Amino acid sequence: MDEGTDARDILENKPLPLHRGYIGVVNRSQKDIDGKKDIRAALAAERKFFLSHPGYRHIAERMGTPHLQKTLNQVNAEFKRITTIKLQSKFFSSLDIHSTSLIDVYTKKGGVQGKKIKSIMLPITQTNSIDVRRECILKGLCVYFNEDPEKLVKEYMSIDNSSQTAMAETVFGIFVIRHEGAEPGDDPENVGIILEGLEVLDELGNVSFAVAMMFALVYALNLSYPPELKFTFEALQKIMMELDGNRLSTKGQVLKTLLSRA
Repeated sequence: MDEGTDARDILENKPLPLHRGYIGVVNRSQKDIDGKKDIRAALAAERKFFLSHPGYRHIAERMGTPHLQKTLNQVNAEFKRITTIKLQSKFFSSLDIHSTSLIDVYTKKGGVQGKKIKSIMLPITQTNSIDVRRECILKGLCVYFNEDPEKLVKEYMSIDNSSQTAMAETVFGIFVIRHEGAEPGDDPENVGIILEGLEVLDELGNVSFAVAMMFALVYALNLSYPPELKFTFEALQKIMMELDGNRLSTKGQVLKTLLSRA
């Protein structure tokens, strides 16, 4: 907000009332991010801002990133309660139906892309786990579209200061905690979703379910897909889930055509 202005009327839910109202947050500036400002310090500064601002102090308890996280958890829990069986069955069945065709498309990729996909798909040859197969196919989808799978899924060997800092700086992604020396078929210690440096869901069990829930979260809340993963999420939405599938980008249409021929 410019100096001398505020968003009081909006945050009081007056001009255009919403069922859950509006939640104001104070984003870290680029300077804060570049300077590695600790997420706890940023949250403390945000709390102080709302409590001390004359236009917001009366609604401070309903403002801030922690309250946003709490509200997202409530929305996610309700969405999961209502739709998870249908969401899971549709997402996984579609992924499994297309898996053989996707692998065939992947193997025809050459050059750097082909090498990356081959490396990503290697765990499939080391275990019969369906979760591992699905995870590899989803990561391969990113590479197929020239997108970085680490922007979707980031793996950590343990929770320490370094990993906590990296997770706090994650705007949008899935985290996976694996124990040291884990084999491809071993279950991860934890899998969850991060938005704006905060865990909004955890204990999801495996990467493919986390991707399904992340898609559901983004789609249900009408959030924008991250630009660095826009083609991957377009394929999940319009090819896998068959939602608004008549309007595809050129890249998406090419993949859909290849899959239909397989």
